[in-house]
Amino acid sequence: MRILFLTNKPPYPPRDGSSLATSQMITGLNALGHEMHVFYLNTTKHVSHTDRMPPALKDISFTPVYIQTKIRYFPAVLSLLFSGTPYTVSRFINEESRKRLQRLLREHSFDIIQIEGLSMTPYAALLPSAPDIRIVFRPHNTEYVIWQKMAQTEKNPVKKIYFYLLARQIRKYERNTAVIFRAILPISQDDSSQFLTWNPKATILTMPFGVDAPAAKTETDLPGSPTLLFLGSLDWQPNIKGLTWFLTDIWPLITERIPGIKIRIAGRNPDDKLKHIIQKIKKGKGKTSAIDFPGEIDSTEDFFQSGAIFIVPLLAGSGIRIKILEAMARKCAVVSTSTGATGIPVTHSHDILIANHPREFVNAVERLIKDPPFYRKITGNALFLLQKHFDKSMIIRNLENFYRNL
Repeated sequence: MRILFLTNKPPYPPRDGSSLATSQMITGLNALGHEMHVFYLNTTKHVSHTDRMPPALKDISFTPVYIQTKIRYFPAVLSLLFSGTPYTVSRFINEESRKRLQRLLREHSFDIIQIEGLSMTPYAALLPSAPDIRIVFRPHNTEYVIWQKMAQTEKNPVKKIYFYLLARQIRKYERNTAVIFRAILPISQDDSSQFLTWNPKATILTMPFGVDAPAAKTETDLPGSPTLLFLGSLDWQPNIKGLTWFLTDIWPLITERIPGIKIRIAGRNPDDKLKHIIQKIKKGKGKTSAIDFPGEIDSTEDFFQSGAIFIVPLLAGSGIRIKILEAMARKCAVVSTSTGATGIPVTHSHDILIANHPREFVNAVERLIKDPPFYRKITGNALFLLQKHFDKSMIIRNLENFYRNL
């Protein structure tokens, strides 16, 4: 099959959850022998050049288009008040991107055209409507849920109102957008249920992120020096908010209860407020060596091997947290809020620990560190979970069959 992906950021290198999910599909389908084309936006935050793509991707055709997506607050407010299209969507389309896509569609024919994420849905109006071309929408989350939860946890009254209004605008846009697609590939079962409610006539398949899960081994041990790990995009508002909550409300309690414990925080484009909080902690008496902040890292493999417990203190989110799956595959125990674990069929105290309050977080971390048999149980069961629900090769095969049956 000839398949075209439309994505709002470069899929390579995969630096965050959405680019990881997109790149996995592209490389998986390419490995099965399908002809792959990728139309992607080089944005203010995410830039990649086709001459720097890995040699393994030489058979894939890439069409990059630069677009200015820096957030401007006045247009954002105007969009909220006077437009039906959320600013989170409208800033990803301009005249040049329309022209480049139309040219690509004139020069090539495709069997499948897949739109990655809500922000690329305006491009659906430019796609051909021939019956032999199947258009697929791949939402990476239910976007309005993120902003709704951001509003619920926001203390600033002005931001709270803005987030609520934005969530309402995005929900209406998502609902109206869902009905124009006949095929939808949500990333979690919760999202599939929502999109099926909005569009009962659509063909919907839950298409999660996949991992290469190693065999479960009961001899997995806690490393001698317990270190907590956090990995995520540090310019994404839910990550900023969640990590700020952890560092201010939870980390002081953990260091008091567990002397000598450390934390490593990695991610790209850290927010200034977050950097200030981290520096303040590092300057505290006796805390200099307790927190490591390497920024963007080259190897996630090395990062996961450097710690024992992966934390997900997320207060707002949708879809699934791919980093949880990656941590489980590296035999790290995971402590997450309920929101962070949304979309993954986990069970508290079986394959993960769920903690929604500071004391619960502290107790979870302490139990994993001080009870090695319990730690082995959690990490071993997590591997079984991955093998059952998130096997990468099975997921790509399911996607291929989905395409063929449309």
